[in-house]
Amino acid sequence: MRLNRIQISEDSRNKLSILKGRTGLLPNVLSRIGLVLSLAESSEPVIDADPTDGSDFNRFTLMGEWDSLIVALLEERGSTNGMNMDNDTLVKYFRAHLNRGVLLLYSRVKGLEDLANLLP
Repeated sequence: MRLNRIQISEDSRNKLSILKGRTGLLPNVLSRIGLVLSLAESSEPVIDADPTDGSDFNRFTLMGEWDSLIVALLEERGSTNGMNMDNDTLVKYFRAHLNRGVLLLYSRVKGLEDLANLLP
């Protein structure tokens, strides 16, 4: 995936700020958890237009050592659902899962102890 920075929506940025206060975890860690939550959902996220109002992450700060794994999971999920996973689609798909994941995490986590409830 050719991408150095990924921008999230303003709503996601605000929710990450609140989640950081609730849990003490950094936004990049929270975003990774949210991304996995979104990938675990059976439905597809809505792919919106590119956000211009949120904040952005450095790709490698966000995904860390799991970069290759996360990209592979996104490609597999999109391909399985009949999507043509060219670079532009992959970036939009990544952003959609990231934004949805933050919203899912926000609705399920009120404190650090709630993270344990996310485990299967």
